[in-house]
Amino acid sequence: MMPEKSLTPGTVIRGEKYTYKVVSLLRSDGQGYTYKTAVKVGTGSHVREVFMVVREHMMARCSCRGADGMTVETPDDIAPTVSGCVEAFARASRERAKVTAGSPWLIRVIETFAANNTYYYVVEYLDGQTLREYVESHGGHLSVEEARKILSPIFDAVRTLHHRHVMHTDIHPGHIKLIRSGKELTPVLFSLYSTLHFSDDGLREWILPAMNCEEGYAPPEQYGAIDHFYPQTDVYAMAATLVYALSGRSLPDSRTITEETIRDTLPPALPETLAQAIINALDPDVKQRTSSISNFREELREFFRNMYDVTTRKTSADPGPYDSQSVMEPLMTMFRKVFAIFGK
Repeated sequence: MMPEKSLTPGTVIRGEKYTYKVVSLLRSDGQGYTYKTAVKVGTGSHVREVFMVVREHMMARCSCRGADGMTVETPDDIAPTVSGCVEAFARASRERAKVTAGSPWLIRVIETFAANNTYYYVVEYLDGQTLREYVESHGGHLSVEEARKILSPIFDAVRTLHHRHVMHTDIHPGHIKLIRSGKELTPVLFSLYSTLHFSDDGLREWILPAMNCEEGYAPPEQYGAIDHFYPQTDVYAMAATLVYALSGRSLPDSRTITEETIRDTLPPALPETLAQAIINALDPDVKQRTSSISNFREELREFFRNMYDVTTRKTSADPGPYDSQSVMEPLMTMFRKVFAIFGK
């Protein structure tokens, strides 16, 4: 086993807007590390500490830390390859910042920056239950109406990504966070580590990151190479997430799935129109699958009956300077004014 190369708690990362003190390691993978960090915001007597999440690019199998314990160093023979990966990560990070500014239901990128001979991006820290945890704590499954209230905004989030020719590729119940404010819940789609970005003609713009394949949520084509824009990949994951919300059960590997398996997993009393819409969105053949998130929503018209315009919160690519006027408690309300999402 390789020694851990993540930054140690207490390490300070200096960004362009804020300074981040590492609290703990949240995640590590072949492309880098994700940290929970503490940030001091405000001025004068109004300074307070909030949490933010920092993603650091570091290919641990290729690079190591310098003498200062922070700087990323890479052997000369593979430096060009690693440098290319860092640049692709930086491009993807900047694009994520643009995309997330356009939807109230996507996690917000706060800043991206170069430091320590690598690249970082920072997102808001979401304090709440995941959809998986919420379902488990609410009887093991949700009613159609409960699932509608929670997932409607996530459909909007995915549509925003697809409008910018971005595929999320890692949608599942563990990557939807439910932020509570009183009796209100705000669902937010997070985990942007695996987004794929495409040109207007549908061709992949850069090769990063490595694909994730969450069993039960990744469609068959995701186990191979995806070189063209396929919104159907996220459609499959959304349908599988809906199945989980309604049943409390994850589907099996998509490469073995059948219509019978899907029907056996769904609640028996589910309206046939809804069941068939879900089955269409879970077709193993990407060319036969429901072609877009908008078309999937249309097929779910009974599920999404009486839909209304969700009042969107104020969004901005830059939350602005923190001072006594702009800092609110808790952290989420600094970046997100929570509005009711419950239907009439």
